[in-house]
Amino acid sequence: MKSREREITHKKGRKRKNNRNRKEMDKRKIMSREERKRRRRRARRRVVLLERILVACLILAFLGGGGYLIWNIPSLQLNRKLDAGLEYTQEEDYDAAIDAYESALEIDSKSVEAYRCMAGAYLDMEDESHAEQILLDGWKNTQDESLHQYYCTVILNEAVEEINSNTVNWDTVEKIAGVLEQGMLQEEALELISTACSRLMDSMDAEGFDFTAYKQMADRLFSLYDITGLEKLKKVISDFGWLDTEEIKMPMESVDSYLDILEKANVLIEMPERKEMIVCLKKAKEIQAEFAAIFVELDAGNYEAAKEFLVTDAYLRIRDAFIDGTMEYWDGMTYIPVSRESVILKQENGKCTFEFPDYKDNENTAGVITVWGNEMLDNGVQRSSITYEPAKEGESYYPHTEYIISYMCSNVQKKNSFDYEMNYHFETRVLTEEGMTTTMIGDWGGPYQWQKTY
Repeated sequence: MKSREREITHKKGRKRKNNRNRKEMDKRKIMSREERKRRRRRARRRVVLLERILVACLILAFLGGGGYLIWNIPSLQLNRKLDAGLEYTQEEDYDAAIDAYESALEIDSKSVEAYRCMAGAYLDMEDESHAEQILLDGWKNTQDESLHQYYCTVILNEAVEEINSNTVNWDTVEKIAGVLEQGMLQEEALELISTACSRLMDSMDAEGFDFTAYKQMADRLFSLYDITGLEKLKKVISDFGWLDTEEIKMPMESVDSYLDILEKANVLIEMPERKEMIVCLKKAKEIQAEFAAIFVELDAGNYEAAKEFLVTDAYLRIRDAFIDGTMEYWDGMTYIPVSRESVILKQENGKCTFEFPDYKDNENTAGVITVWGNEMLDNGVQRSSITYEPAKEGESYYPHTEYIISYMCSNVQKKNSFDYEMNYHFETRVLTEEGMTTTMIGDWGGPYQWQKTY
């Protein structure tokens, strides 16, 4: 019985214990679910926080990257460089300004403003050549007509400065011609080229006139007219194509060039004085041609050749024209020199004449022939004579030799008598500082040749 009771008591104890355990476990289960919920809530909060942080980072990264991209947009970079260049220019830090404009062109090689501003900086530095080159490069790279006009304006401004400072030269005219050739600023350029050509001609020294440069510039003007067809250029070229001076010494090698200028200019605008000079120069060339062959012979020492020359119709016409006073264009009175180095052109009252320098006017001459244009009758026959002075030997004028060849009427000593007849005389005069020695040969080359020295 007691045993039964103990067993019942024991079962009840176990049951209570089991109930307690079960309640404890249930309690633990309830607590675990709540903890898990709390933990999940905390985890979600951390995830949300991380997501928000990530989104914020992404937004910041986007904004930062966008700002960087915006900062580096080429147009904005270009503007910053141009603004910097302008600021440097205002501060007169031209080197820094030019560096800024060069950087601008590295960003945009076709920036008209960069070319314009850089040229302006060079002009502020009074460096026109670099300014012109920048504008020319800019025009070629961009084909912008405003740069082209700026370039031409700078060139014309240079020409204006040279005109105003009385330093006009051949390059001045060339600068203006280049602008006209490009079809820019025509009215301004036409006025300037007229003034420059006029100033240039006024400043020329007749003694040291540069005929080679004159011909080159005249050809440039003729070419410019052919290219542009500008009517106003005719007057400029006509004035330029006329050396309005009372007397000028012209190298013989320049005669053809000047003739070419005169004839072309006269086609554009006829001028009586110019036509007169054309005829005058052609006469000078004609005379040179008449004496060319005898010069060759006399230079070679073949004085015998002068015998035939003295009696040619061409020489006799020249001699008689001086004697009779009917010689046109060739100026001279009695002893008229013919030389080959240059010709002296004269103008007076619309009349043009020429003469050749004598030996004393040109001691470096290759030789001078003198026409005897005086009336010298021998028994009613006009004497025909020339003098030849060869090129000097060495630096000194002395000794100076003159050879006189004449065809004249004189006494010829024959066996026992003197006959008055035409014959050749050859006279040699040697001038020294002490005096002159003359050797005369009568009936030169004839059967009764005689010689006398005194």
